[in-house]
Amino acid sequence: MLRILVIFFFLFIGCGSNDNSASLQIQTDIDTTVARIGDVLNLNIIAQNAGDRIVVFPDIQETESMEIRDKSIVTKHSKPYQVSFQIVFWDTGSFTIPEYQVEILKADSTNDITIKTDSIDIKIISMLVGAEDTNLRPIKDPIALKKPINWHRWILITILFLLLLTLLVLWRKRIKKELLKKIDVSEYQSAKDIAIARLNALKDLIHINKIFYSQSSFIIREFLENQFYIRALEMTTGEISEFESDYELKKDDFNSLINLLNRADLAKFAKFEFTSQNREVDYKWMLNFIQNFDIKLIL
Repeated sequence: MLRILVIFFFLFIGCGSNDNSASLQIQTDIDTTVARIGDVLNLNIIAQNAGDRIVVFPDIQETESMEIRDKSIVTKHSKPYQVSFQIVFWDTGSFTIPEYQVEILKADSTNDITIKTDSIDIKIISMLVGAEDTNLRPIKDPIALKKPINWHRWILITILFLLLLTLLVLWRKRIKKELLKKIDVSEYQSAKDIAIARLNALKDLIHINKIFYSQSSFIIREFLENQFYIRALEMTTGEISEFESDYELKKDDFNSLINLLNRADLAKFAKFEFTSQNREVDYKWMLNFIQNFDIKLIL
């Protein structure tokens, strides 16, 4: 049932020869006066022909049975002219929406007039009214729901797996196989013979800076370890330089050896690029040092 309540108030204001008379209309509109518990009733209060005056829409006081679900004010030219309430009743019976006071202010915000609307009678009926079967219905068993497939999550997991697999493949490719392995000294191969065999194989790699110096460092350290029984392969260049007396080398040869190891560290760890001429000189020095090692010992 639709009931529209319209209240017309005509205000005539005369403020001098330059003021114009204007009529102000307050319209109240509610969508129904008979509803069920929990239904949302829409109450609209509209001010028409307000002109330059300011319309103030106060709140509606809630009660135990009446809830104001929402209040929204509509403006025109930055001035309010309509208010809409959403009202819900939570009990059956007859109720009254009380009178609503609309305050009208002049353009300078001073009070002009207060207008009251009529109260509205509302009837709230039970949800069972009009129902064919008012008996309690049996509780239904829960329905088994098929768990939905989270495609978004599975796509992300697949992408992550492919990325990890790609990183693993790239990492495996970057790992270079150890070309040189430590050879234990035996009665058939001396430390000198092993080092010369290493140097002969290294000659073909002299054009690759990092590999050349990495293997040069290994050859020199392995030779010192096999010759003097010192764990040079596990020592840093600084630690090797601290034990000069243990190697029984001439001062110049020992200094040249340490300088070569330092250059190898720069190439391996700092990615320092030496010239091909530097690598040729270092290769010849190592070959000469190993081949003539017996005469280089300190007597």
